[in-house]
Amino acid sequence: MVLLPVLQAVSRPDTIIARMIPERGLLDWTNGILQLVLLLLGVATLVTLVMLLLTVRRGVSRLTAIVDDVTRDTKPLLVAATGMVTDTREIVALLRTDVERFSDAAGAMSDQLHEVAEATARRVDDVNAVLDVLQHELEATAITTVAALSGIRSGLRGGARAFRARGSSPRSTRRRDAEPTDP
Repeated sequence: MVLLPVLQAVSRPDTIIARMIPERGLLDWTNGILQLVLLLLGVATLVTLVMLLLTVRRGVSRLTAIVDDVTRDTKPLLVAATGMVTDTREIVALLRTDVERFSDAAGAMSDQLHEVAEATARRVDDVNAVLDVLQHELEATAITTVAALSGIRSGLRGGARAFRARGSSPRSTRRRDAEPTDP
């Protein structure tokens, strides 16, 4: 087969070159049938592939339509959920601010209560000190008074004994002092 072009190139233009067609044998017929079968299988595969691609395309189109429908249907839900999340964040921020204020107020109140408790404790200590001094003074005054009364009582007893020893009673002495005497 390769020799034919070479022969034509070497020969003169008016020379006719005849080619002999060999007889076809069983192997040639089998080879031709196999090529035809392969061609038909290739076409069938190609047709099947095209049909598969068309089916996939229709499926993708349907899936796209379903996703679009779901997106369209859920968009208001997503907007509402986003609004709720935003509101929740605002509420949490407000609560956090309120808790911080409450915590600060409680801390300030606690500090003031500690100061008041300390001032009250100092005043109670001062009052206790005054009461201790007052109790000491009252005890000293009571002891002094009791001692003075005891001394007066002792003196009156001693004076009463002295008057009795003289023979007169203190009552008669008082009468004499109260009555005027004649000179």
